Amino acid sequence: MEMDTGRQPKRRLFGSVRQSLRAQIGLIVLLSYLIPVVLLGVFTGGFLMKKLENQTRAAITSGAEQAWTLTEQKIQRTLDLARDATYDGELMDSWQKWKDGSVGDNEYMRLGRSYLERKYSREPLLSFVACFPVEKPDMRMYLRNGAMENTGELQALCETVLAMGEELDTRCRFIRFGDNIYLVRNLLNLRMERFGMLILGINEESVFRPLTELGQEWDAQVAVRLDDCGDPETEWVDLGSGLTDDRKEKLYYTRLSGDIENGLNVQLTMDRRKQYSEVYSFQMLLLVMALLLLPIMILIGVYLSRRIVKPLTLLSAASRRIEEGKLGATVPLNGEDELGRLGRSFSQMSLRLKELIDKTYKEEIELKNAQILALQSRINPHFINNALEDINWTARMEGSENISSMVTSLSVLLNATMAREDRRLVTLREEMEVAEAYIYFIEQRFGTDLTVNREIEEKAMDGILPLLTIQPLLENAVEHGIAPAGGGVITIRCSLNDACMHVEIINTGRETGKEDRERIEAALHGQPTGKHLGLANIVNRLRLIYGESVTIRVDTDTPGQTTVSIVIPREIH
Repeated sequence: MEMDTGRQPKRRLFGSVRQSLRAQIGLIVLLSYLIPVVLLGVFTGGFLMKKLENQTRAAITSGAEQAWTLTEQKIQRTLDLARDATYDGELMDSWQKWKDGSVGDNEYMRLGRSYLERKYSREPLLSFVACFPVEKPDMRMYLRNGAMENTGELQALCETVLAMGEELDTRCRFIRFGDNIYLVRNLLNLRMERFGMLILGINEESVFRPLTELGQEWDAQVAVRLDDCGDPETEWVDLGSGLTDDRKEKLYYTRLSGDIENGLNVQLTMDRRKQYSEVYSFQMLLLVMALLLLPIMILIGVYLSRRIVKPLTLLSAASRRIEEGKLGATVPLNGEDELGRLGRSFSQMSLRLKELIDKTYKEEIELKNAQILALQSRINPHFINNALEDINWTARMEGSENISSMVTSLSVLLNATMAREDRRLVTLREEMEVAEAYIYFIEQRFGTDLTVNREIEEKAMDGILPLLTIQPLLENAVEHGIAPAGGGVITIRCSLNDACMHVEIINTGRETGKEDRERIEAALHGQPTGKHLGLANIVNRLRLIYGESVTIRVDTDTPGQTTVSIVIPREIH
């Protein structure tokens, strides 16, 4: 008994929390306090990680720039050595003596080899030196790597260089021949005439040592380009200077010399994870912290989804169904909190609303259909009797020659009045079939004294209007205009636009008197008289279907002409 008493306050406490949305929101607010703390930790981690990343990028850039500068200095040194061969003048003097005949071939080659030995033999940046006069390329003077002459490689190199010299002018150019890089330059006299060619073989290990050592230290791939001598697998055109991070696997440091002749272009391709090892370690630490918080965040998300998001989603979906016309939509919310009570009230309201609207709608439809059918039933005998009378009259006057055709037309009229009682609306094309059947009768009656004109737009034929709208108007035109005058003209005019259909029935004949205008006015207000029953019925039917949006007008201002105009909206309100 004491244990049960102790549990009662706890049950009341948890029960109040479960039944109160406000208490649940308070709990959510408490949990939401933890989220800014986590976000602050992520922000701090992101700031420190960005700073660490920037320091790494600065170190990479600084080291690469230093290696590029040292390599560029060595390349400039080789260019200076190539220019000195012209500026020193010793090779030019030796060539001039040989050209004048002061010295022979052997002495000329000795003088040239002596100069090459003194100038280039101790230069660590060069692995090979050669020169020759353009008049006799076979007189080659060279240092080191004498085996090239035996293999024919030196001869092929000299032939290639000789062909290039015609376009070099005073410039130097690096070329790759075989597995080696060579620096080529024309030897010019004081009149800037080419008398020889100089070839310097580049000691790649010595020249590019700063870059290769840096590549080994960073475990990076090094690509170098001098003039046309470059790594064929590197797309130099698409590169941009500076440090580039593809944010996936690689870091690229690129230094381009642009359009500078003999400029050094370098690209270092590094493993991103190795260069950013400290950054990745810090990211891993943050990831572990995030994984530890993940179960808590999942529980919060599940709770919010089940207790708040899901009920509100059900209510919203049910509201949309009601908005779309699906009355009676309910929601399966039966809890004891505010959302549960709201769900039950919503379902009861929806069911009650459907019940009331269904009842009202059915009553209104039944009343309107009854009124329309009653009006149609009053029209049907009216024109059927007239049709039968015309058949009688034709049979007496002409014998039985036209009876078959008149019976066919009568069949169309009967189908319109009997077989279509369940259809309130038809197309103008169908309505004109009924009108044409009636026109046949009156043409038989009046013969050449009657002319019927049809001015109907083709697109109007698919317009919608109430059944038996045009035929009663034609009958009124005949009975009140054509018949008293003994003939005349009837014009049927129909057009259609985006908003409505225009129908006009124009007839000539007897002039309209004051008494006729009063009857017409009464019919336009839906009050039938003995002579204008059809017009009154049409007015009542149109207003029952379209309400006040339909327009009906009768114009008798022109003597001897009556115009009935109807504007029927394309949508029923």
